[in-house]
Amino acid sequence: MDYSSYQIEDFLTDDSFIAYCYAENAEAIKKWENIAAENPGIVQFINEARELCLLLGIKVGAAEKAAALDHLKLALEEVAVEEEQPESRIIAMRSYVMRWIAVAAAILIMAGAFTVYQLNTNPTGAALYSAANDHNYTLIGQTKAGERKFIHLPDGSTALLNGASSLKIATDYNNHNRHLLLTGEAFFSVTKNKHKPFVVITGKTATTALGTSFKVESYANAEVASVMLATGKVKVECTQPDLEVADVTLIPGQKATLFKGDKVFTQTSFDNNDLQNWLNRKLVFKDANLTEISAKIKTMYGITIAPADKAGDGISFTGEFSGKDINEVLEAIGFTNHFTYKQDGNTIKLLF
Repeated sequence: MDYSSYQIEDFLTDDSFIAYCYAENAEAIKKWENIAAENPGIVQFINEARELCLLLGIKVGAAEKAAALDHLKLALEEVAVEEEQPESRIIAMRSYVMRWIAVAAAILIMAGAFTVYQLNTNPTGAALYSAANDHNYTLIGQTKAGERKFIHLPDGSTALLNGASSLKIATDYNNHNRHLLLTGEAFFSVTKNKHKPFVVITGKTATTALGTSFKVESYANAEVASVMLATGKVKVECTQPDLEVADVTLIPGQKATLFKGDKVFTQTSFDNNDLQNWLNRKLVFKDANLTEISAKIKTMYGITIAPADKAGDGISFTGEFSGKDINEVLEAIGFTNHFTYKQDGNTIKLLF
């Protein structure tokens, strides 16, 4: 039998699993120990279901269950052969049916509640960030300024890493958690797994999702950090406990921004075209001044244009770029505005 798709409620309605939880017979214990050994991916679920079983005291005797089922079968058979039944028989049959429906419903409800309990008692974003180090996180992707990298994660999720960024995953990623440590900017498409929340941790924010897609921006020395939600729902926390910033929940089309020094997230809507342009690396300028050009280049490439002298006040540019690197963009803008530039790491200085 394939147990890989078992959910908590499946375990709790399996007689042999209940017997295993209560160590009632050697055969059940051996069976589930073998299942755990052969299916390491469900060991966590087995442990969670066992914990819930003992917590709820789910233990219905085999004799009791067999007797109830026999009565139920008999009642159903009598329904089939009798056109009319005494009211007492109908009540008895309903009693058995409703009893077992109630038991099954209680198990399902409690299993769901247990999942919610787990999600709500996970470590805070601040705690996760403070505990992150080179021993429990491994680097899986890094980009230079202006470079992008597409990363496949072990659970099937993906990350599009923007320029001047790095991404680390927990050493036990997809075993007990799905925690990632991001510096810079990335777009994530998350495979659903309600038992293992997907958490992107940065020096400023922690974004938690079960299955969704969103973009996180949090460069080390930037004055601002943000999360843009494309699909699903996410919770965004501040990872700096001294700021005491309240968590926010986003729905598609919303953006949470944390400005340096603020003690609250700013929630706004965003144009989905802006996110699509970012994903497609498309820049659109219409009579853009240097401030707008600098902001879009920072968002697209993770590169900062250093404050320019007075000559920069007269810059204006109209045009589009798709999939171009930073050098092609700046050379085109510089040609029409009579400047050259010099790049030093993640910073560009304009020369007039």
